[in-house]
Amino acid sequence: MSDHDDALIAADTALAVEASEDGDGRRQGALRTRYGAEEVRLREEMDVYSKMLVQLGLLEFRGGNLSVRIGDDDMLITRRAASKGVPGPEDVIVTSIRENDENAFIASSAMEIHRAIYQRTDARAVIHAHPSKTVSLSFFLDELIPPDENGMLYLRPRVSVIAPPTLFGWNLVAEEMADCLREEQVVVQKWHGTFAKGTDLGDAFHRTRAVEFMSAHLIRLKQLRAHFGEPTPIPTEVADVIGGLPGRGLKSMK
Repeated sequence: MSDHDDALIAADTALAVEASEDGDGRRQGALRTRYGAEEVRLREEMDVYSKMLVQLGLLEFRGGNLSVRIGDDDMLITRRAASKGVPGPEDVIVTSIRENDENAFIASSAMEIHRAIYQRTDARAVIHAHPSKTVSLSFFLDELIPPDENGMLYLRPRVSVIAPPTLFGWNLVAEEMADCLREEQVVVQKWHGTFAKGTDLGDAFHRTRAVEFMSAHLIRLKQLRAHFGEPTPIPTEVADVIGGLPGRGLKSMK
């Protein structure tokens, strides 16, 4: 990291760690925030889900990025090249979802996609991960159609696959990817990874896991056809409510 980056981090009014020592001489950090207790809570959630993404093999140690919307026009987002396996308080910054400020220059390199998603959809959280089976399928397919009930439930109606025009040019398709997420839950950037939206980080994490489960089904079904022939087709008629039985307060499938 350059001296310029260090200076920007030090100047960030959204985050400062005031160090003190406890009785055992360990350094303790007191987080000073722009948004108070809500920001502290969201930072803790980002820490939890960041580690889980790495532990479950959905992300490399330094790959991907996470963000949550906070306030009217800001987001908390992981800093560029931050460690997702062992995140620290300096690895999350506050920046605008609409205009460049000093923190925009140290935010994730996929920041423009996060911005576009918040500007164009109802998302409150976004997770960009690198689930390997889903990325592998993106080499061959331009959309992923869930073949199983859970995939349909969590990811309907489809998962679009969007190809940037240049290598490492992921922000060049930010608006196109965000437009997909107006209707869809997850969008795949071809050859690269997924962007999942959610009402919170738990929701976005759930959808990230769901798309990798769906991709595993697609791969297995393709492999198993050679041994067992065509699979039993799923029903074409859809139940009125999840579970099939009405009158239990279950969400409509229509």
